[in-house]
Amino acid sequence: MRERLSADFWTLLSSLEKELSQGAKTLLSEAEALQQAESALQILAALSGLAQENMNRVAGWRFLEMGRRSERGINTCRLARTLAHDSATIDDLDMLLDLNDSQITYRARYLVGLALTPVRDMVMLDPFNTRSVAFQVNALNEHISVLPSLQEDGMMEEPDRIIRKLATEVETEDAAHLDVQKMLAFERALMRLSGAIADRFFLQGANAVPTVKLAGLA
Repeated sequence: MRERLSADFWTLLSSLEKELSQGAKTLLSEAEALQQAESALQILAALSGLAQENMNRVAGWRFLEMGRRSERGINTCRLARTLAHDSATIDDLDMLLDLNDSQITYRARYLVGLALTPVRDMVMLDPFNTRSVAFQVNALNEHISVLPSLQEDGMMEEPDRIIRKLATEVETEDAAHLDVQKMLAFERALMRLSGAIADRFFLQGANAVPTVKLAGLA
């Protein structure tokens, strides 16, 4: 892949490798480990920016985007299940907003303090919050809808079936009734979607579905 990467991208990638390898064989203090993680996140953010600005919007970019959106959605569900359960404390909710990069958005929208239902709504169901599960699901739905069909039989394929069902469930869910079990259901649906995309478009593993082009009768 070296010849397909720009000089700026390669420099950042090398910097990330160097950053993560430093101190790999030594025991870091808590402050040193935090600094290393923050530096790595800054480099990853720069790499993400280069990918967004410089990559052609072809199928390869869509698969990269779907991977990012799936991973973000799954991680957000797991964080919400851990930190926004029914008995969550204010500290739990505050940490969830921090990890979801939604503190500023939450403070701008809600003048009152932290509360379980609005935090769940922002992190899980808000379609305008770029870090929410709903935003990831909508982005996945858009990408999958424009992917080429590999079978001309008129039947809805598995990735499309999963994302449409999930998008409807997320859109119609009420934050006041959103519990840990529903968050887990969203997480598992995203994991099934990831597997279905791999099986359908990368043709590997026991569940891979071959491409079949049906020809009409003469």
